[in-house]
Amino acid sequence: MASTATETGLRLLLIGRHQDELQKIQNNLSDHPRSADWQCQYQPDYPINTNNFDLVIVHFLSNDADLLSQWRHTTINQPVLFIAPDTMEQLLPDEAHWLPTHLCNSQHLVDACEAIQQEVQHNSSEPLQRDAFFSQFRHWMNHAPDGLYLRVLQCRWLSATDDEQTPWAVRHRVQQEFEQTILSRVPADAMIGRILDDQLIVVGKDYYSLQSDWFPKRCESEGNAWMVYSSSVLQLNEFSALSSVLQEGVQQIARERLVQEAQFDWQPQSNSLNLYEGLHLALQRDEFFLEFQPQFDGQTGVWTGAEALLRWQHPTLGVIPPTVFIREAENAGLIQALGHWALRETILAWGEIQRRFDTPVRMAVNVSFPEIADPYYAYQVLDLLAQLEMPPHFLELELTETAMMRDTSVSLMNLKTLQAAGIHIVLDDFGTGFSSLSHLSDLPITGIKLDRAFVTPMAEQGPQSHIVTTMLDLAKRLNLETTAEGIEDKQCLELVQKLGCDRIQGYIYSRPLALTALLEQAESGFSAQDFNQRSLF
Repeated sequence: MASTATETGLRLLLIGRHQDELQKIQNNLSDHPRSADWQCQYQPDYPINTNNFDLVIVHFLSNDADLLSQWRHTTINQPVLFIAPDTMEQLLPDEAHWLPTHLCNSQHLVDACEAIQQEVQHNSSEPLQRDAFFSQFRHWMNHAPDGLYLRVLQCRWLSATDDEQTPWAVRHRVQQEFEQTILSRVPADAMIGRILDDQLIVVGKDYYSLQSDWFPKRCESEGNAWMVYSSSVLQLNEFSALSSVLQEGVQQIARERLVQEAQFDWQPQSNSLNLYEGLHLALQRDEFFLEFQPQFDGQTGVWTGAEALLRWQHPTLGVIPPTVFIREAENAGLIQALGHWALRETILAWGEIQRRFDTPVRMAVNVSFPEIADPYYAYQVLDLLAQLEMPPHFLELELTETAMMRDTSVSLMNLKTLQAAGIHIVLDDFGTGFSSLSHLSDLPITGIKLDRAFVTPMAEQGPQSHIVTTMLDLAKRLNLETTAEGIEDKQCLELVQKLGCDRIQGYIYSRPLALTALLEQAESGFSAQDFNQRSLF
């Protein structure tokens, strides 16, 4: 079986508690000639990212309620094939694809996988594919001297129970019904396509046909629903203005959500409402601030850089971490403005460090997908660097694997432009999605950052230690720089140093600090000290 994915081959992920059984399944698949170009890997019993696989196979040796619960949390976005004994049949969802254990031979496995894939392909909605839409969109724009009109739609999934407990088959079926309903009602002189996973754009030459209420505001099926939010009809006079027009549309939708959710009794939590309302004023009131966690040379311990961490000092809720408010900022259409502010402040902080120490310190900034999906993002970054006189090689942009994989054109073009200019591009939280192993050589990155979930427990010499060893070895072979975060004790520090990790970040050296505190600490010198021995006061 091929070790890397092909254009036509299925990408399979095996999940289960018994590695020897998973290996047997993989061998059975490999033995069949129709699976020659398939990619298959197995991962026993810990949470992983399944987003870059076409099919997940979950193996049960016996009745296992815990594994069934784990499946519900890790595979809601992909079709699933269960391999389980007859006694498990009553426990599986009604929509589940199930292969009894005693039929788990080469022929039945391949037949089952192909049947599921054919079902998925049959249900796919080709008109909403992003690349094909934008190619036609640009063609329309080039032949419309008076410009075009557009309307942004945002779709929100509302589960009857718990979003994360809804099987892929149910969610996918409801989504297909929703998309077919939308497609059937698009005005004849307009076209529709996808911007992001949950955002659509409708483009046309006639203002009034787009303005009419041609789309459903709510689609229901099987107790689940899709809510549809819409911007007003916006005018686009030239393609280069698309980013700003889309941002205006997203901001309108954020306001519309409050009205529509109240209308249909889908009330947002009070804290979310407070966050949404506060975000629009937070930048004006200077409520956002940065903290910097220093990074060090993995072998010498010399201070080499810092990661900028965004915080929000909310007037009533206190300090709010980015994990809470970033998604709200995306929904409100403010993420580009917030990201630009954070980048500018980070560059200014670098300038202050240079004036004080004249040392080659690199600054790392986290970037979200909506930012790199902006066609002009790379040029905006390079322009800001030029204005503030920061050489590109002192800047590092950190992106998650999900952000890099969600788009195949605009975001990759941006990343390649930035990398060519000398900016470091780092794959953040590496290790949370094992699918990234087969894509590392294809991504425009200069380094990886090992997730703390694997680094912190290394001192226990468990499976995580072997995983980190493998990751570091792979990175070296691909000539990628490595950073380990979450280093909290000297034993863990010594282990990653022994493995040759290039850079270190963690509480053993320093917690995140305000810029003034960082400068003071750098003045007196950093030293490694076990986190559990540090004073909290």
